[in-house]
Amino acid sequence: MPARRDELLEATVRYLLENGVAELSLRPLAATIGSKARLLVYHFGSKEQLLVEAMGLIRGRAKDALDAMMTAQAGSTDLGVLVRALWKWSTSKQNRPYLRLFFEMHGLALQYPRQYASYLQGSIDSWIDLLTSTLARALGRARAATMATLIVGVIDGLLLDALATGDWKRTGRAVNEFAAQLSRKRRSGR
Repeated sequence: MPARRDELLEATVRYLLENGVAELSLRPLAATIGSKARLLVYHFGSKEQLLVEAMGLIRGRAKDALDAMMTAQAGSTDLGVLVRALWKWSTSKQNRPYLRLFFEMHGLALQYPRQYASYLQGSIDSWIDLLTSTLARALGRARAATMATLIVGVIDGLLLDALATGDWKRTGRAVNEFAAQLSRKRRSGR
């Protein structure tokens, strides 16, 4: 990737984290990041493709950070411990702008699937795959995939709830209850 294109992509990521995607227009974006709308189109083809590439970069960074956190938890076979660590990582103040942006982009992509098909591909599966690979050794591949799907679904739902309501305490208690149930199930051998 040419250096200028990289700079524009990095600046777009910063812009998106501060402003979101709902009212994104190329001219204001270009003016803010020190470019021209036509140059953004030249480098990325369209506003939609620029968004897809920026979100891909963000998702890659988030996956790397999550992978490091999951690697640190890899020794634990207690799913409750893993769920609590995942929630703590996801809800840290530094990650909240990313959460908002992911949910906003999901909504946009679901509304306009043709324009954002490449974003939707793997937008959930990539997280499930990462969690599955962490759990596979302890649970076997099929059970790990099922549990990863359950965990990602519960965490995503509670994250959306927390972002929408601002009630991080209530949703945190719900995560703790879910984690406790997973831990009890593990101890009872079911």
